[in-house]
Amino acid sequence: MLSNENLIKIQLINGLKRNVINKIIDYIEIKNVRLDDFNSLVKLLKNLGLKKLNIDIDYIEEEAFNIINLCKRSNIEIVGLYDEKYPNKLKYMEDKPLVLYIRGNSDLLNHYSNISIVGSKNPSQKCYEISSILSEKLAEENCCIVTGLSEGCEEAAHTGSITANGKTIAVIPSGHNKIQKTSKMLYNMILLNGGAVVSEFPPNTKSDKNSYIERNRIVAALSEGMIVIEGDKKGVTYHAVKYAKELNKPIAFTNIIEETLSNIKNSENIYMIDSFTKLENFKNKSIEKNLDKVH
Repeated sequence: MLSNENLIKIQLINGLKRNVINKIIDYIEIKNVRLDDFNSLVKLLKNLGLKKLNIDIDYIEEEAFNIINLCKRSNIEIVGLYDEKYPNKLKYMEDKPLVLYIRGNSDLLNHYSNISIVGSKNPSQKCYEISSILSEKLAEENCCIVTGLSEGCEEAAHTGSITANGKTIAVIPSGHNKIQKTSKMLYNMILLNGGAVVSEFPPNTKSDKNSYIERNRIVAALSEGMIVIEGDKKGVTYHAVKYAKELNKPIAFTNIIEETLSNIKNSENIYMIDSFTKLENFKNKSIEKNLDKVH
């Protein structure tokens, strides 16, 4: 079992990717390997044949110290893989995040009434309004809305939930200190209204194209079901749908988004929402399906 400090340190090793780290962690758990400090972890990596890694121990020790202290100063909660608060919905993912950096109500991540709403950064006015209205209705049914922090459909989803005095979770593709200026007001609104903002990256990490795509695996995993508002076959929305399908999450779409989901329309767990009644049915089916997994 690795401490949060060592989980942060192993991710700082140059050239060691997350999927490899997860395999190493699986090995440690299966073999019940005891690791007293970071040096013993480095020794294990070399024994596993990972000797070509460029491991600058002094840099890693200093950087991990800086990250932990910055989180303390910035009121960012560090939740590691072995913490009690770490969401069960993420724990059994093949590509799970090892550490979550959370501001706000971290308990929301473990709720079983989370519905994600995803869509374009540049939606039509109609789709923007649909995102907001569906989110507001779900919030009135005590659902927590999960999405990113981008403009467009994601912004509308958060705003709809907040309007109904509901809770919302934003999964961001950067560290907390590197969010886009255009998203800062929404970031603060989420926190002021009892929501949560979560990242798998240390506070000063900048976003890139891949991080926008990969954050959607967390959006999908934290949710009982996903509603797609608008998108296309190549954008970030498509990848959100792909992750939801891989995780066997119920997926819903409106009649204006068929192109995004055309390749999975014949799959199970695909629903159409064109009324509030169907929205409520989708919410109920999503929550019941995932509660069955828990029990």
